[in-house]
Amino acid sequence: MEQIPLTAIRRESTGKGPAKQMRVKGQVPAVFYAGGQEAAKLTIEQAEIERLLRGTSGGNAFLSLTIEGESPRMAVIKDLQFDYLGKSILHADFYEVRADQELTLEVSIELIGEPKGMTTGALISQSAYTASVTGLVADIPDSISLDISEMEMGDALHAENLPLPEGVKLAGDDNFMVVSLSEAILATEDEAAEGEEEGEEGDEEKTEESGE
Repeated sequence: MEQIPLTAIRRESTGKGPAKQMRVKGQVPAVFYAGGQEAAKLTIEQAEIERLLRGTSGGNAFLSLTIEGESPRMAVIKDLQFDYLGKSILHADFYEVRADQELTLEVSIELIGEPKGMTTGALISQSAYTASVTGLVADIPDSISLDISEMEMGDALHAENLPLPEGVKLAGDDNFMVVSLSEAILATEDEAAEGEEEGEEGDEEKTEESGE
């Protein structure tokens, strides 16, 4: 999995007051947790975290975190706290990971190809856009490509059909539907006309009632 670079600086201040001042300056207070070490208090630019989230699946990212010129360290987002509108990030927690450590991450699903059963009026419905997988950080892919070119009308592909690299497995349920190909249900001209007539009759009844 590709490491996304992120830079942070250390901070000494704690508490609501200093945190509020940081947010006014466009900064986010954060904490970095590393096994066996004291948690490091950090400050990260709000724009940097927003950039990070735009390129990841639901806040899941494998990071190369550099703290004040130190050597980059592998990390993942542990927790994000947002304001009551769910827009501005108030606080972030990061967790250090090792190369030999198994992780569970959400990975995006990309559909490739066109179903051979595709016909006029057919509907491709993607039910899942991410899958939760477990594996070593080096083995987990940035995305999973699912080939739908062999699908016929009425077919559906589930999580168990996702092609995963060796050493990577689905976390949890493997039966959820990812994509299906079905015939779109379109109203016939007669049904459409009938619906219009019912609407007109309803309008006439309302007019008569208001006249009374």
